[in-house]
Amino acid sequence: MGAISVTLIRFAIVIGFFALWEIASGRWIEPFLISSPSRIFTSLFTGFYSGDLLQHTWVTFQEVAIGFPVGAIAGIGLGYAFGRSRVLADIFEPIIIALNGIPRTALAPLFIVWLGIGVWSKVGVVFLLTFFLNFFNTYTGMRQMDQEYVDLASLMGVKGWKLTFKVIFPAISPYVFTGIRTSIPFAVIGAIVGEFVAATEGVGFFIRMSAGIFRTADVFVGIIEKRALRWQTQTEHIQIQA
Repeated sequence: MGAISVTLIRFAIVIGFFALWEIASGRWIEPFLISSPSRIFTSLFTGFYSGDLLQHTWVTFQEVAIGFPVGAIAGIGLGYAFGRSRVLADIFEPIIIALNGIPRTALAPLFIVWLGIGVWSKVGVVFLLTFFLNFFNTYTGMRQMDQEYVDLASLMGVKGWKLTFKVIFPAISPYVFTGIRTSIPFAVIGAIVGEFVAATEGVGFFIRMSAGIFRTADVFVGIIEKRALRWQTQTEHIQIQA
């Protein structure tokens, strides 16, 4: 089967799904349970036109935009330091592993107690989720790296920052980029979970508020915004890398 045929079949399946959803809503299933594509589109347009949805999305994006890079840099830096220092690894590795066993999203209420219901409590949750993923990926890369590269470069007189950025980081870059890439959706999840717990604005707050008053169309709009927010964050990160 050719690529065009596969694309057409996929397109037909998607169109058929949305058509069946539209027909079922109000006829076979109550609209407040599943809403409908037309209601969701109308709610999405209304939210953007009024500016409310953009405001909620911007708040969540700020939380991710602050917590994600700080957590990623801290995780990569500490993973690199542990990989370079056997003493640090021996002392702190069991502690880091024990802390990693704590469900980070369960700490969201504590961050809200410590930092309030504003942006910074969600930044803290995003930081934790991002930090551990990047730390363990970087540290694994350091442990898996062939030490002969470092020894050979040292014999050739490469030291300090040149050794780090011209030898070590190119060698572990697949692990580093995997950690960054996998932590992007978790960063968004952290911000949303924090907003579910306690917030006055943000996509998570918007979804929770809409679900509480059975505005199912708005709940789906919030989910769409959550997906779009992941894409926006990943696109921004790719642009920074480039």
